[in-house]
Amino acid sequence: MILRIYIALLMAWLPVAGAAEGVPEPDEAWGSEVFSDLVMEALKGMDLSVLNLRPRTEIVSDDDGFEVCRMASMSAKRRPLLGSFVGKLERVKFKVISVDMAKPASPSTRQLVTLAGPSEKGHLEMNATWSIEWHRKEAGNPRLESITVEAHEEVLVKSTDKRPVFADATLAVIGQTEAFQKQLRFGNTYWRQRIELFNRFFKFGHHGLAIGDANGDGLDDVYVCQNGGLPNRLFIQQADGTATEEAAASGVDLLDLTRSSLFVDLDNDGDQDLVLAADTGLLAFRNDGKGNFQPKLRYRPVRNAFSVTAADYDNDGDLDLYVCRYYAKKEEGAGLAIPVPYFDANNGGGNFLIRNDGPAKRAEDWLMFSDVTTLSGLGSQNNRRFSFASVWEDIDNDGDQDLFVANDFGQKNLYLNTGGKFKDIATEAGIDDGGFGMSACSSDYDRDGVPDLYAGNMFSAAGRRVTTQPQFRPGLDLDLLTKFQRMARGNSLFRGLGKGRFDDVSESVGVTVGRWSWGSVFADLNNDGWQDLVVANGFVTGQVPDDL
Repeated sequence: MILRIYIALLMAWLPVAGAAEGVPEPDEAWGSEVFSDLVMEALKGMDLSVLNLRPRTEIVSDDDGFEVCRMASMSAKRRPLLGSFVGKLERVKFKVISVDMAKPASPSTRQLVTLAGPSEKGHLEMNATWSIEWHRKEAGNPRLESITVEAHEEVLVKSTDKRPVFADATLAVIGQTEAFQKQLRFGNTYWRQRIELFNRFFKFGHHGLAIGDANGDGLDDVYVCQNGGLPNRLFIQQADGTATEEAAASGVDLLDLTRSSLFVDLDNDGDQDLVLAADTGLLAFRNDGKGNFQPKLRYRPVRNAFSVTAADYDNDGDLDLYVCRYYAKKEEGAGLAIPVPYFDANNGGGNFLIRNDGPAKRAEDWLMFSDVTTLSGLGSQNNRRFSFASVWEDIDNDGDQDLFVANDFGQKNLYLNTGGKFKDIATEAGIDDGGFGMSACSSDYDRDGVPDLYAGNMFSAAGRRVTTQPQFRPGLDLDLLTKFQRMARGNSLFRGLGKGRFDDVSESVGVTVGRWSWGSVFADLNNDGWQDLVVANGFVTGQVPDDL
């Protein structure tokens, strides 16, 4: 999962290092990374049961389902770290986020620590930051000298069965379907070995889903996008909580490589139509209200699209579509992108704003659509930034929808809508975020009446370690160095201040470490009236799990 960060760092470091004669070997030049590996081995072998590292805590949130505690004092007497756990831990995770080799014989590290498992009162998760001093003789294995607890948080799920809040219900809901039994349960690696290349099988798995009431029965259904050569799936929810797979019967079992889908009422007839960001173009299907879909739009210029969102940007009473694209050319869609520069790229595929012009002159033509990307001003303002996701939100409370776009390899876009014309105000609004943008969502998380914005990026422990070492681009301009470090920081939360201005509160509220984040959404998980955050993370797992 650190491959992307390493590529970025190598691109930044190698040209400088390679320019001089006698370039040291990687192990010599990056002794801090070698030491980090040794530290990880030492941490994995540590006997946690003898550590008195649990500080005195105070309750910061408590309701019927959850109790959240945080460290009350740095100098408080420590208790046994595992004192509240019962039985075997379900999760033990360390991430070394910084290495200080200024004193080779006594280096220090900072690491994130996560422990989870059953406890006396329910299911407990601990998240902490430790600062560790080590003793090391030459190239020998390090010996732990001391641990300082910098931060400590405990989240208790109150339950008699001592289990986590959520349980995997895949088998119970769709396990009986042929779609699951014969296809979904195998995964990408299996199908890559069986599908022809011309089907545009995309090995990285960027395939989303949509939730909506496809057949008008009042129950939410799920449309699942698939890789090239595999049929898209439509799971129709049943009254008993299970789902049947009915994509073929509904006319939406496409074999096209499809990365994003959206249930949305485009024709204002009260049912959910279906929009797909497919490799063959932007597609739209009309719903007859009973879950039968008829293809009505194929907009070919929109290739290599990764996501699509809808809003009535021009306030004319119907929904328009914004499409995020990634690659500039079709043939690049199955390979790795080449962003230039890596931390602020603007050479990807251009995004599209497709305006809904309402009913066509002939009823059989359904609706008319127009490409207004240039007309709206979007086409000339940072429109080629390897975009992954967007969200519409009225950030300045003027009655029209503005647009927030998350981009890979650099800055986000924040387009202010004024009478249907857009201006990118990201920097002046306080959205200075150069992470690997993967997702975008909005909500009023602090309930002050002003919308807030959240972006899923990529947190990289390796990136945080490497970019803070003195041998990383010596003499590099501080502003550029900060950009590289920011790319490894993780997710970003921007608190709305009103009038289109924002404050970056990501670190102060503790939402940066979402691991390798892809999707994010605000949702009130415990029905307490406050919006929580759900972040999907991870990467494609091959047959050898630790092989990147």
